[in-house]
Amino acid sequence: MADAAVADTVILRYFLFVHRADLLLELLGTPLYVPRIVLDPDEGSPREEAMSEITRSIFVQRRTAADEGRSPRDREEAERKAEGLEGIRGLHSSGSLQVVDLTTEELATFARLTSSKGARELGLTFRIHPGEAACVAVAVSRRWVLATDDQDALKALEHLSPGHAYQRIRRLLQQGAEDGALSREEANAIHAEMTRLGFRDDELPFPDLG
Repeated sequence: MADAAVADTVILRYFLFVHRADLLLELLGTPLYVPRIVLDPDEGSPREEAMSEITRSIFVQRRTAADEGRSPRDREEAERKAEGLEGIRGLHSSGSLQVVDLTTEELATFARLTSSKGARELGLTFRIHPGEAACVAVAVSRRWVLATDDQDALKALEHLSPGHAYQRIRRLLQQGAEDGALSREEANAIHAEMTRLGFRDDELPFPDLG
């Protein structure tokens, strides 16, 4: 894609879980942007509640992997997830993924999206999660493509910027197959593995293949 894109935690997490960050970058373009609340490479070793979202995900998976009360299978899978998530460090150090800080204008949009009043004004039942709110604010302000699978974030995006370009996982996999980056069967297999790992989407990219 020619336009810059900003990606939320869910999009990053599941492509990292299946070790296909390369595909995500190919489809969304490089550099791919994330708000600092999604990934903060300068945070050091903060308390869990103060961690950026990807760092917290790594922390949770490492904790699960070390929990002797879990089954060996669960511990092994948590370790694989943590290893996949750790790949984001290399993406950042290579410059393929860049962190952006919110401007004053974007902070105001972020505050609106994460407030109960702002959510009601947008017709939402609940406030948008911080990572998604930051991504929406950046996408709207900078006219970047928004990559998210959060339905409320997409609803807010349409309210704030009607017709704004966005991508979600199923659409990205469909696009990848259409562009020749992978086969339709591979797109379905990646999607199926993501759903096995917790991604919520009942429809395959190419349901006609079964």
